[in-house]
Amino acid sequence: MHLQHIRAQNFRAFGDGTSVPVLDWRLNPGMNILIGENDAGKSAIIDAIRLLLWTTSFENVRLQEQDFHVCGASRANTLVLEATLRDLSPSQEAAVLEWLTYEADGSRSLVLNLQAKRQPPQPGRRARIDAITRSGRNGTGPEIGAAVRDLVRATYLRPLRDAEAELRPGRQSRLSQILGAHELMAGQDKSDFDPANPMVLATTLVGMMNQAQHQIGGHQAIGAVQTDINDNYLSRMSFAGDALASQVRIIGDASLTQILERFELSLLPPKSVHANERCPRGLGYNNALFMATELVLLRTGDELALLLIEEPEAHLHPQLQERVVELIQEPPLVNQRPVQVVMSTHSPSLAAGAAIDSMTLVHAGRTYSLRPEETKLARTDYEYLRRFIDATKSNLFFARGVAIVEGPAEALLLPAIAEVAGLSFSKYGVSIVNVGDVGLYHYARIFQRAAAAEAIPVPVACITDRDIVPDIATYVTKPKNGKPRFESDYTPAAAALAVTRKVDRVEAADDPAVKVFVSDQWTLEYDLATTGLAELMFIACALGQTEHSKGERLAEADEKLVLASAQAAWPGLKAKHPVATELAAVIYQPLYEKDASKAVTAQYAAKLIRTGNYGTGDALLQALPLYLKHALRHLTGTMDPAPAVAKAAA
Repeated sequence: MHLQHIRAQNFRAFGDGTSVPVLDWRLNPGMNILIGENDAGKSAIIDAIRLLLWTTSFENVRLQEQDFHVCGASRANTLVLEATLRDLSPSQEAAVLEWLTYEADGSRSLVLNLQAKRQPPQPGRRARIDAITRSGRNGTGPEIGAAVRDLVRATYLRPLRDAEAELRPGRQSRLSQILGAHELMAGQDKSDFDPANPMVLATTLVGMMNQAQHQIGGHQAIGAVQTDINDNYLSRMSFAGDALASQVRIIGDASLTQILERFELSLLPPKSVHANERCPRGLGYNNALFMATELVLLRTGDELALLLIEEPEAHLHPQLQERVVELIQEPPLVNQRPVQVVMSTHSPSLAAGAAIDSMTLVHAGRTYSLRPEETKLARTDYEYLRRFIDATKSNLFFARGVAIVEGPAEALLLPAIAEVAGLSFSKYGVSIVNVGDVGLYHYARIFQRAAAAEAIPVPVACITDRDIVPDIATYVTKPKNGKPRFESDYTPAAAALAVTRKVDRVEAADDPAVKVFVSDQWTLEYDLATTGLAELMFIACALGQTEHSKGERLAEADEKLVLASAQAAWPGLKAKHPVATELAAVIYQPLYEKDASKAVTAQYAAKLIRTGNYGTGDALLQALPLYLKHALRHLTGTMDPAPAVAKAAA
């Protein structure tokens, strides 16, 4: 049995389907990872499941007034939650026979439908919430009974837990609840201790405790203290016919609950510390211990094997996050059945280690599954991304805009340009992903949907070089195979077709969010040098060349000397090469010939651009190559300011 589908209407971020979409999410039988920015609706999805199925911890999960969706100044008065569970075993179906829903294909499902109504608050009284959970779609079946509840509870790991406190002994401690719920605890609440044969070892927990109590009561020291209290003190306080007496006991009542509430669970100390010594461990390892303890509940009985876990990365370093996600993706089987997992995360490290098709992007209260049938990703794309997505690239899953670039120069320089131009990537929530020389279209397809109506409203800009060499760059050699490489090798139509093919490999006419931006001339650096940033690129290249020749990072004094020398040489270079393309070719030559690192040069260019000496705001934006300007506008959802209207002469 697994949770196949969850639906929510008028619940928190999810509306009634008119102006705000409902939650309508189809789950994988195995791993389901909810990713996305804060306040997108991930926790609401997990809470909807908890409210419907309840949990193995038997915590009190109740609807609150704030759970009803708010649109503008109006709060909904009703909400509906509905879960569909499929693939029940014969024994599971037999246990809940009267609540089953018979499908058109002859199969059977268990559908739980919760309908709640909010009674508006009256003066001096809070709002009252009336809720009922029935079976069947739209709640047309009988009310859910105890047999269903016992079968479908989910195991829930809440976020930002105090793991050490949760595992301490105490009244209603989480450890006592976990131990008490384990199937092996059946019968442990019965005492098998026989006072007539005290030397026969008891086997149940309550029996063992009674046997220990019996032995302690007969201990010489304990007995002496007990006699002293009773004979010398309590007896002298007693009234005739009402003698006071006491007994020293381990606990007040040898019930299983009180026994379990005395237990604690803690990690053994490191190898350097004796095992019997108490040694506090870090938050991360205690968190891992708590998760392992909760997972024990998934290995009991014939119940639903569903784990709900929020932010498992809490307090865990990246390598431990990777170990945890490996366990969660392939947990031990429950009675030879796999465990279904619904997990939310904000961790790029955790997302990088997970399968793409197990993810669901949650954005503005809407879910976008990344399963093959719901995206334009091919099977080969999934295999490629599984190999090459790392923590630096997986931040694209949490962004409000994604710039996909093919080299370190763009990754280093574009954020600086955007910041100084007033379109800060940080402010607009844009992530930049450097995918290297190939594979750009693999990443772009993550955001492309199989159906146009499901387009993800996250702007994606794929920024790539035109790669047609201007004829002025005479230092570039012609290929021996005769393939076209230079501008003169192409007709205008053929050059336009080459660019179109780059665009068409990624773009889809029905997906306006994913766009390709091809350089206007040749490469990023060359195009910057043909526009208003020629001096910037010349100085950055000079700094990059000097560092390359020295083989080490320039000291601050050396950097200032090279900067001053390049600034002094700039007017002469510009006068010698008055044509913009000719000047750009000269500036770009050391980068092409690898006399300067593109990444290092981009670092210097980013540092220079942040001085503001090469333009700021819209002035800088207008100085950029058109393709970069358009890419930045697309990523940030901004438009060019309207041109100023000249006033009529008086």
